[in-house]
Amino acid sequence: MSPSTSSPRDDWNRLRPDAVLAVKDLLNLLESDDGSSQDIFDVYLYAKRLLADAMEARIKIDLDQPCKAFHDLRGKLRSIMEDRYAAQLPTAYLTVPYGSSVHEKLFLTLLQRQGNEVPASLLRIVTADSVHTERRIRELRELGLDIVTAKASGSDTYKLDSLEIDLSVLPTIIYNTASSKKHRLMPESELKNLLEIAD
Repeated sequence: MSPSTSSPRDDWNRLRPDAVLAVKDLLNLLESDDGSSQDIFDVYLYAKRLLADAMEARIKIDLDQPCKAFHDLRGKLRSIMEDRYAAQLPTAYLTVPYGSSVHEKLFLTLLQRQGNEVPASLLRIVTADSVHTERRIRELRELGLDIVTAKASGSDTYKLDSLEIDLSVLPTIIYNTASSKKHRLMPESELKNLLEIAD
């Protein structure tokens, strides 16, 4: 299998041996204290990258499935948008953003632990330690999903409390979608009036 079509388990089995060796190399340097600071930093950074990739593959073994709840919630949002606004707004404005595989896997991670606080550090495993993980979570909240943020031991946590959607966000979703279009299909003032969004 090529990397683009390999399964998370294939990726895990491929990455794990190199990750083990990198951790052993780092451990040897730390225990011997023979290397220079730069040697330690270089081996650490190499091990950190390998571990991030390996742990991403490992957590995706548990996420290697379509998330029906995610697609159902997005479908519900789309249906409500169309029911409320199809007669007044261009179809291009009635799309639900943030439907990437990363959004889906982050949502599934929260769903699997629904009602429990999930450390941001665990969620970052899903994205191979990407600095944009928290932004992806905020985007899920922008869809009206019931995700609560908190601090635990000085670290950010996220909790999916329920599968109820806050429909009050619909006008903002539509406005943001319309604002991101290269060619505006209606005047901004008219769009705001239809959505009842104030300046």
